[in-house]
Amino acid sequence: MIDPRRIKAAAIREQILALATDRRASRPVDPSEVARALVGTNEKLWRQLMKPIKDEVIRLAEDGRIVILRKNRPVPPREVRGLYRFRLLGEDEPAPTYPVSDDKDPDDDEFWLDEDDADED
Repeated sequence: MIDPRRIKAAAIREQILALATDRRASRPVDPSEVARALVGTNEKLWRQLMKPIKDEVIRLAEDGRIVILRKNRPVPPREVRGLYRFRLLGEDEPAPTYPVSDDKDPDDDEFWLDEDDADED
């Protein structure tokens, strides 16, 4: 039995790129296919790989090697939520551009200390 905790990031990246390359012109890849290719069909095992796979998919998307899709539309790598797929970025295909969201409050990123927090220094 393969221990999912022992699978290295490089092996995950290789499998992601291999499946994406095989599908170049056809349908996108489901991340669970990557997990099953690495550890088999035992759901308890392959589910343990879903977070590490997502991390590697995000890295590859940020490097411009793959495109992450949600509802068949490209999504920014760091904004992936829920179900997603991915595909290889075509040779002559420009990297996707993402719309800037206007609904973000600029003060959301502010960090405020409570009185209790200030005493902990």
